[in-house]
Amino acid sequence: MTDVLLSPANFWFSIALIAVFFVFILELISTIFGASFLGLGDDFAEVDGEGFLSTSLANWLNINKVPFLIYLVVLLTLFGLAGLMLNGLTASIFSIILPAAIAVPLALITGLLVTAKTVKIIASVLPSVESSAVNSEDFIGSVAEITIGKASRGNPAEAKFTDHYSQPHFVLVEPFEDEELFAQGERVILVQKNQHSWLATRYL
Repeated sequence: MTDVLLSPANFWFSIALIAVFFVFILELISTIFGASFLGLGDDFAEVDGEGFLSTSLANWLNINKVPFLIYLVVLLTLFGLAGLMLNGLTASIFSIILPAAIAVPLALITGLLVTAKTVKIIASVLPSVESSAVNSEDFIGSVAEITIGKASRGNPAEAKFTDHYSQPHFVLVEPFEDEELFAQGERVILVQKNQHSWLATRYL
């Protein structure tokens, strides 16, 4: 089994599945300590109207339906599985292995198409996740707690809060004031959304 996964024909597909495995391990460890790597994708699921996510292709692929890291995990998983199945079928039926230049694009296209359908189902089953990915500006005024690190201006730390759907979110937070510092365990109020983080003031 290991020989098959690590064979040159399956190299990129195996790398994709290994990456998903390590994300799972990191998420499991971070969850034990009350954090989440997947939740950080909330900040990347929304960009301005001229950004990539506003294009018709991105909308058709449903990239903005769930947090970006969740989308990426689903895509890598389906890409890896599609590639392994493709090579397995061609080997068993035609006794050949497709070159990577052909197999990788075919697996990627298949992965993208199936991922678009899969995340749409995920978003419909978990509407609060879809809402958080699209309407994060509604989080202004939310009270969050610093969970990992120390936040200073230009050096955000991870914070956790719960929205009105009772859905937890993990975002990157930095102080609104230049000289302000937020330590782990402190509570802050989200006041302004930047491209990859939130500006916050201390909760009094």
